[in-house]
Amino acid sequence: MKKADIEKEEKFVEHYINTGNAKESAIASGYNSKSACSMGHYLKKKFALEIEEKQKEKLQGMSGKCLGVLDRLLNADSDNVKLNACKLVLECNGFTKDTNLNVKFNENNNKTDKELIEELADIYKANPTFKDIILKKLN
Repeated sequence: MKKADIEKEEKFVEHYINTGNAKESAIASGYNSKSACSMGHYLKKKFALEIEEKQKEKLQGMSGKCLGVLDRLLNADSDNVKLNACKLVLECNGFTKDTNLNVKFNENNNKTDKELIEELADIYKANPTFKDIILKKLN
């Protein structure tokens, strides 16, 4: 095999690791754009083990940084950012969107007993049958 071909293949592997796109990697490595799709597919299969090893090495090198970013996201000021970071962690650990999780947000943590009682009284006034509904659920 020619040295130029070996260099193209090495360039393909490096580019593929960074992009995950076989056709784009073949073109960037100097292969003809007309045959890039089939060549990319062929090279991806030919170097699958090497690609996998290099991807693992790259990920291991990034793991510390990723954990730091994830930690900052989980401690962000925005509840939406925290929630999405939690979703990511759960998905990475096998939970799917089909997994039912009951999440309750308690906005009343900072309210006094008096404020909570006043709020409950307002609910009773607005909906006279509310008390009956609650009593049925408790029984």
